[in-house]
Amino acid sequence: MRCFTSQCHDTGRIVCLLMTLVLASCSTTESTEPQKWDPEKRADAHVQLGLDYLRRDQYEVAREELDLALSIDPDSDRAHHGKALLMAETGYPEEAAAGFARAVRINPQNHVAVNDYGIFLCQQGKYDDGLEVLQGIVDRADNRVRSTTWLGMGLCHYSADRWEESQEYLRQVLQVSPGLPQALEPMADMSYRTGNYLSSRAFVERFVATGSVTEGILVTGANTELQLGDVDKARQYVSELRRLYPESPYIAAFRQLSANQ
Repeated sequence: MRCFTSQCHDTGRIVCLLMTLVLASCSTTESTEPQKWDPEKRADAHVQLGLDYLRRDQYEVAREELDLALSIDPDSDRAHHGKALLMAETGYPEEAAAGFARAVRINPQNHVAVNDYGIFLCQQGKYDDGLEVLQGIVDRADNRVRSTTWLGMGLCHYSADRWEESQEYLRQVLQVSPGLPQALEPMADMSYRTGNYLSSRAFVERFVATGSVTEGILVTGANTELQLGDVDKARQYVSELRRLYPESPYIAAFRQLSANQ
């Protein structure tokens, strides 16, 4: 199963790293005229609101806030980044690509936006383009989100069936975040597909230990345990698959196993 995951979102969604909302208090001058926010801070406030609404899947109001941010500050990289996330989430890839490109062109040091742009391109099947974007910041000393860059590169190589490169980057991610599900699932899958079943089992168990599962990890777990001869453990994974994903097309492959319960 191939799918990208996101840093602050559920499986299949674009990374959305929220910016900090700076609350400016209204002070008074001798003339009692309140100080006004500058356009950048006003735009940032609306970007924050837009991303909050986007996280809650309230797309129309998110669009209103992000459009307002852009009307206040047309050169806000944060606003273009937020609008690109919205366009990607709602199925407008061309608009999303243009927004990501504008954001990183305005501010190449916005490495969160650069990561999201590269990951987005990989999700669109433009693997080389996405990897070029990510490669441009992976070794920068000022990249404070390098583990996300590694994750993006690992997932992009994984989706392109470049498993050796994928494993290299995902292992770096797991050194920093040993329990990161987004890295554990593809590592389990690649281990299974290359016949390294004990390694696959270890990655599956580390994923399950996080307290959540996905359809893909349950399928990999069941297949791995069948290869290792632990039918009872395989049945446990299949049982969870049927309970949590009753419409999964993979259930049919385990019909005989389920019938023997």
